[in-house]
Amino acid sequence: MDSAPTVTEGPIMLVKNSFDIASLESEPLERLFDEMTSYVENITIEMVVNGRGHRSKEEHPATTIGLPHQSPIVQFVDLLDREQRIEAIAHELAHLLLVYRYGLGVIGLRIPRPGDSEEIFKFCMNMNREWNFMLGQIINTAHHLILVDYLKEEYGIESSLHLQLLHRHFCRLAREVEKEKEPLFAKGVIAFEYERLIGNVDKIMIAFSQTDSFWKAYHSAQRHFGRYGFRSIPTSSSYQETVLSFLEALGYQKEDFIFFP
Repeated sequence: MDSAPTVTEGPIMLVKNSFDIASLESEPLERLFDEMTSYVENITIEMVVNGRGHRSKEEHPATTIGLPHQSPIVQFVDLLDREQRIEAIAHELAHLLLVYRYGLGVIGLRIPRPGDSEEIFKFCMNMNREWNFMLGQIINTAHHLILVDYLKEEYGIESSLHLQLLHRHFCRLAREVEKEKEPLFAKGVIAFEYERLIGNVDKIMIAFSQTDSFWKAYHSAQRHFGRYGFRSIPTSSSYQETVLSFLEALGYQKEDFIFFP
């Protein structure tokens, strides 16, 4: 197993090691990986060690980077057991499949033209964690509505880890008080995903009062993404129109966003 350069997160050193999925001895996972590499060849799997004790790593034990450059790297933390590793890696590969096979790409803020000082200032002001959280959650939820059943029906791979983390994550978010609208919108989207994939979200929401921004995003997500599923995967153009329409319903301008890769 070859070691990659180390990266530092706070006071704890995190070491990334390349990982051979064949070591998990999961035929469905290897089949999914082979399918994915038929669309994008340069996929790397890495295990991040010494990730314990970080809440972000516990809530998001796997992630994918490098999407815009079509050289995705799937990373998972070493604290996962074998079954969790299979689920986590499969989950990220399914995200990639939806991006590269079906054209359900990620979205970001459009970079303004050079010389337009007002637009550049607006762009820089919006480059914050809350915006990344909101935009990332919209795409994550749209994907999750499809990939959970996709993995189960096509590969027999469950999403127990994702559902456990979704429950834990939303229960924590429901108690938190936010003032900025972007994280409130993201929370509303997560609530919609919770209702679709787990159900009984009302019990959590009733216990903690929510804002108008939360409900605006929650009900809008129901209208825009309510029909998404394994048996109803949208076309790339329809998906982009739906995402932009959702953002417009929240009060944003469609022209301010761009899809990639």
